[in-house]
Amino acid sequence: MNKNKTIYISAAAIIILIVVLIILFANNTGDTVSSNRKVADKNLLVGDWVRTDAGYLIKISKVNDDGTLEAQYFNPNPINVGNSNWEESHGNLEIKVVLRDVNYPGSTYTLSYLPDRDILAGDYFQAVQGATFYVEFVRNK
Repeated sequence: MNKNKTIYISAAAIIILIVVLIILFANNTGDTVSSNRKVADKNLLVGDWVRTDAGYLIKISKVNDDGTLEAQYFNPNPINVGNSNWEESHGNLEIKVVLRDVNYPGSTYTLSYLPDRDILAGDYFQAVQGATFYVEFVRNK
């Protein structure tokens, strides 16, 4: 009888341990990652942004809920913005500004907002040259 009692107690302990482990792993899946991630405030994109290597300016006046931006571009004169969009991806704000003007046939800025530095940083595709450059924009205060 003692041998059977020991087997039952051991089996019950193993079952309890398995149940506890299942509960712990089920509660520890991706939820902690997503709950720790902050969703960036899209309105942080609004402002005048000056390119650090030149006097070029992206002026964002409005960030729309449909993913579009109201943006202007100056070099130093106004250059037509064909379209401008924003999106939130994995907690990060990203923008795309496509220029459509003389000497700007689809030149495109693809930038990410870096909140720790309060800058826009990323790539500028210069369509005439067919070259891509890393650029940064700082907020004009």
